[in-house]
Amino acid sequence: MSTDNLRKAAVKGVFWTSIEKFGSQILSLVLGVIIARILTPADYGIIGMTAIFMAVATTLIDSGFGSALIQNQKRSNDDFSACFYFNVFLAVGLYAVLFMFSPLLSDFYSQPVLTPLVRVLGLTLIFNSFTVSQTAMLTVEFRFRDLCIATIGSQFVTGIVALILALKGFGVWALVGQQISASALRVILITYFTRWLPTLSFKKAAFRRLFSYGSKITCSSLINTIYTNSYTLVIGKVFSAVDVGYYTRGNQFAALPAQTLLQIIMKIAFPLMAKVQDETTRLRNAYQKFLRMSVYVLYPILAGLAVLAEPFILVLLGEKWLGCVPYLQIMCIGAMFDPLTHINLNILYVKGRTDLVLKLELIKKPIAFALLFASIPFGIMWVCASWSLYGFIAYCFNCYYTARYINLGFWKQMVFCLPVIIKSCIMGAACFAAASFITNPALQLAAGTATGITAYWLLSFITHDESLADIKDIVMRKKKT
Repeated sequence: MSTDNLRKAAVKGVFWTSIEKFGSQILSLVLGVIIARILTPADYGIIGMTAIFMAVATTLIDSGFGSALIQNQKRSNDDFSACFYFNVFLAVGLYAVLFMFSPLLSDFYSQPVLTPLVRVLGLTLIFNSFTVSQTAMLTVEFRFRDLCIATIGSQFVTGIVALILALKGFGVWALVGQQISASALRVILITYFTRWLPTLSFKKAAFRRLFSYGSKITCSSLINTIYTNSYTLVIGKVFSAVDVGYYTRGNQFAALPAQTLLQIIMKIAFPLMAKVQDETTRLRNAYQKFLRMSVYVLYPILAGLAVLAEPFILVLLGEKWLGCVPYLQIMCIGAMFDPLTHINLNILYVKGRTDLVLKLELIKKPIAFALLFASIPFGIMWVCASWSLYGFIAYCFNCYYTARYINLGFWKQMVFCLPVIIKSCIMGAACFAAASFITNPALQLAAGTATGITAYWLLSFITHDESLADIKDIVMRKKKT
């Protein structure tokens, strides 16, 4: 693919993926806020207790095969079919395991409701297994518009379902109903857009190709998933369901901007970089742009969210959720490293070195678990702090291979990040100053947000920030096309 075609594909991909992710998150936020005002922190805490088990099962179902399909430039229909059959078979097996062992989960947390809840919620695993191959197919064909419609459409409909169930007094089951219906509807929409059916045969050779690449991704993702969700496991066991609810809500809001941006960047970056994986200069240039744009968009959002956390929670969720404010503030710091951490790993996925991804995880995660368990005796605040500290440590480790392959290590990346960090700190100070003279939470949030946006834009304009120019370029190119 020529440079011009790559640029056009990138512009189109960024546009539709941005609509998908931002639209999805905004929709999820609005509906989630309404539902959170009806339900209790304990309801969200009970759902949070299932997170580690559902996340592990979801990671196993993908098995890295979706990434393998995207990375392999010689993929065939046999590869897609092998991925489909394996994922469905594995999902059914994992659901059976969850069904049988759900009573043990209830006993572990002393929450009897978890047995039927897990048995129903586990059906999402089977639904999700039907879309791995089709989602990879749409991604390699750069059909991000279809993915956008499927995601937002399913979330809108199922969000309404959850709202109705919450108003009817179903409590935590409203959240279960939302997840089940979202998974089922997405299967229908993705199948409609792809119009694809697997072949009637399972090719062992195709499976071996996918497994060779994907198994290492699965192992590394599994380690990371267990670590990420171990916080809810520990908090739920050591503390209470209410504490889990506060933690999950604080984590959700802190991670929301980072995850949204990461999903946009990774969905576009991976297939594009895979096409130039053997051209070091073009690959390095792409990395620089993705890194610069990531921090430019993310850092001011997280800085503003940390400063305005209290009025933000009061306005959106009400006083019963004030307990999550300090967790949110601490985790905003850790969330700053998420996109950088994952983008740096991208070099290994692009180069097909998933073995090194696994090697890094085996080095990093003992440090992560040590920080987690060392922080437990000091309370949840220190648990959150350990999560943020590990984010920085993981980023430092992941920079190693980026430096090795394209000569873009930690310190060179800091050259891109430092101006944005300075502007974000100034913006945060402006937000604080504007809100400090006001007592009404809604007015504090409005004044702080408006002042922060204005300050950041002025700083970007005065300093001629390249990322601002890149964003304008994406918008203008999309208008032209």
